Amino acid sequence: MNSAKIVLIGDELNILRTLRRNLLERGYEVSIALDDREAYEVASQSRQDLFILNLDFATIKVNGLEICAQLRKISQSPIIVLSAIGLENTKIQALDLGACDYLVMPFSTEEFLARVRSALRRWTAFKAGTVNQERLILCRDLLINTDSRQVRVRSETVHLTPREYELLVYLARQVDRVVSHRELLRAVWGVEYGDEREYLRVFISQLRRKIEADPLHPTYILTEPGVGYRFASDLL
Repeated sequence: MNSAKIVLIGDELNILRTLRRNLLERGYEVSIALDDREAYEVASQSRQDLFILNLDFATIKVNGLEICAQLRKISQSPIIVLSAIGLENTKIQALDLGACDYLVMPFSTEEFLARVRSALRRWTAFKAGTVNQERLILCRDLLINTDSRQVRVRSETVHLTPREYELLVYLARQVDRVVSHRELLRAVWGVEYGDEREYLRVFISQLRRKIEADPLHPTYILTEPGVGYRFASDLL
């Protein structure tokens, strides 16, 4: 049995019931929040492992993107966003506000469950603080302690989301090697991913704002146009 606790958020009951049934059949604990108030109460009062948020509220005047942003302030748990809107700008907004994944409806049950498993795997690993390589990663003014999952830049502690942390550690462990978009997506999001380059643009931008002295002229995480990214050991 899976012990993960999942919250479904939205006001389209037919969709929520279908998703809930499929999740319950896989052994997850599932609760439903029908609006922003219920979502915040659930997030604040008990530990949740995953939020699944349908942005497309149809019967009440609620901003789904605002719910995403507020959930991220309350909890570090992963957020999967669902929407019938497949515009890249909307995806980027959701990711920038704290979502870790974005699924365009309609989608298959198999794809949905695969995304759920992937998000929960990464969350479980993050909570466990699993370390299978060196404890300390030092590069110029940046120090990563993989035991405490603490990142310091220019002697200041930097607070990263779980996904930002995983991206940074993966790139730092491949220092000076160009990591392709596909490799990075599969390493951090899971093997089900590979074409969601907009995810990387958003999260790399967030990382640069937190670790670079000048995010517009990065010296740690460099873009290799059309290929991927490289973590540089030395200043250019």
